[in-house]
Amino acid sequence: MALKKGFSLIELIVVIGLLSLLMLAISSTMLMSIVSSTRIRTTTKVKQAGSYAIGQIASIVRSAKSIASCDSSTPSLSVVNFDGGTTDIFVEQVGQNYQIASGSGSYLTPENMNATAFTLECLPDENTPTLIKISYDLQDTSSAQSTQNPNLHFETSVSLRN
Repeated sequence: MALKKGFSLIELIVVIGLLSLLMLAISSTMLMSIVSSTRIRTTTKVKQAGSYAIGQIASIVRSAKSIASCDSSTPSLSVVNFDGGTTDIFVEQVGQNYQIASGSGSYLTPENMNATAFTLECLPDENTPTLIKISYDLQDTSSAQSTQNPNLHFETSVSLRN
């Protein structure tokens, strides 16, 4: 009886099948990791852009001398600065997206983000507001996949310092 050396065909097929399953599990884990990383990075960008915009609006309102007009229906806000100039806050359509704009000629949200549901509530009324409630939703539109475009809500209340 001769001693066989090597592997049988059945043993090789079983090993190749197990290695295929192992590679499938590893590749799906890597793919999920990449997708999660992209989603987290996009969410972080949206949070940073939204926090910056709401911070700038709050700073403009807080440092204003007075509020010239507050229109909840448009919605738009016009404040008088201490130098006598006015600054307007409003939403403007730029291409496919809506951006929060400052009357000073700059946009407070990036061009690849869409600002929706922008509302201003002027309290106690629109004629003599002392408190402005600002809220909006911001979504990154740079990715074609909707699952990677988080839509985050931002909201704050600001009163005049003076």
